[in-house]
Amino acid sequence: MLSNEPYYLKAGMDSDEAFLMLHGLGGGVYEMSPLARELHAAGHSVMAFNYPGHDVPAQRMPDSQWQDWYGSAETAYRELAAQHQHVSIIGFSTGCVLGLRLASEFMRHQPVHRLILLSPFLKVRMQWYYLLTPEFYVRRFGRMLRDVPRSRLPINDPEMERLARRSCYFQTFNLPSVLSALDLIEEVHPELPRIDTPTLIVQSRRDRIVCPSGAETLMQRLGSVHKQVHWLENSDHVLLLDTERETVTRHIRNFIDDTRPEILSAVESA
Repeated sequence: MLSNEPYYLKAGMDSDEAFLMLHGLGGGVYEMSPLARELHAAGHSVMAFNYPGHDVPAQRMPDSQWQDWYGSAETAYRELAAQHQHVSIIGFSTGCVLGLRLASEFMRHQPVHRLILLSPFLKVRMQWYYLLTPEFYVRRFGRMLRDVPRSRLPINDPEMERLARRSCYFQTFNLPSVLSALDLIEEVHPELPRIDTPTLIVQSRRDRIVCPSGAETLMQRLGSVHKQVHWLENSDHVLLLDTERETVTRHIRNFIDDTRPEILSAVESA
């Protein structure tokens, strides 16, 4: 079963690493909860919360702004950093952009240990019938048409889609919030070359929400020496709940092992 209740799963006293999980726009912590349970079972502390504007069940998704989402993410990061020597961020979709901003802001003080970016939202997926960019339509009509209905979630696995729909708080998607997410992307994009955090990117070529080229953009522009991208062929947008979720989890586990603090220190010293 999936749950959209926030959680802070604390590991034992000997654990010095924690993960902050940042969900997608219009979603919630249910999008990442299976991975959270696995990380906690492996001995890590894990925290996840629903952003302002995403934290109360309602028929219609309310307006919210990226500054509010980021403020809550920053507070959570500071809380984890005060208790753990190393804090990593696992972002999904818009959560990736929030994670990138945290990595930029905390680069010199309490730096993010690693970034794991799943389906990063840098551009809306371009469809063949668009005459102009999707961002143009969102900015043109987003303030007049506030809500669009949500019929199904972008998950190809039918059983997981059914469970996720039961956990999702909203029956609509809020376009002014999308406008705010686009503003956040514009804020973060110039900072990418400065971000030297070890980064894993996982992206499906069949993602129908975000443009897969965002993964390529991050690989080209991020300043990190330690960065890698893995492509999926059968999943839709919500990778941790879709048909290749075990593959995604394996990539994450391998990346965590390869970027343990002692390994990174040895590589930097070589």
